[in-house]
Amino acid sequence: MDALMRAETGGDDVAPEAGSPGENSLSIMRSIVRRMNGFLYRCHNDTDFTMMFMEGAVDRVTGYSRDAFTGAEKRSYAGIIHPDDVETVDSAVAAAVEARGNWEVDYRIKRADGGTQWVHESGGGVYGPDGALSHLEGVVIDVNNKKTRELENSTALLERVGATSQEIIANTGAILRILQTLQLLALNARIEAARAGEYGAGFTVVATEIKSLADESGVSAERITKLSEELQGILRQRA
Repeated sequence: MDALMRAETGGDDVAPEAGSPGENSLSIMRSIVRRMNGFLYRCHNDTDFTMMFMEGAVDRVTGYSRDAFTGAEKRSYAGIIHPDDVETVDSAVAAAVEARGNWEVDYRIKRADGGTQWVHESGGGVYGPDGALSHLEGVVIDVNNKKTRELENSTALLERVGATSQEIIANTGAILRILQTLQLLALNARIEAARAGEYGAGFTVVATEIKSLADESGVSAERITKLSEELQGILRQRA
């Protein structure tokens, strides 16, 4: 494709003036692709996603030159996908191919400098006249800043939820202690009412109501504490 572009533009990288006779769809496309923070590709449908064609900011996104993937080295593109994301990518591609649709997937790649880069890929299958899948093609875009912000926001949210949960646990603990005191008071009141005989009948009713309220509230407070502790466990697993 580069050869075609050079032939169409006279062998240099200077785009013809917009609207001029020398402007064509290939030179327009190349100008647009150069502005992308990503690249276009077509690859074989194999385990390595062996690249046949790449155009755009391959080196800026991956840290490797385009020739590393399309030249004699034939570096495996699948080989630079982060191990934790390989299954996600494979599943997205397989599902789209089976449905003869497109896939949309976010994943990380391992850059040549050892860093990790988040990308978003949109792609689909290319089918021959007989309907058989022949190639895969699509576009890979750098979304590292976006994903980093999302992860930071998610972490901050989890921290806020965790702090709130801790406060709930602390407050319900205080409530439980108060309810235990009420239960003791109610028990003492019933004892005193029994000693007072018929004069303590009204006091007995009040004491019974206090105990009932304390028991019911205690169950609710214990449930809140249990749920908060479960939430804490979930947050620790996510951290």
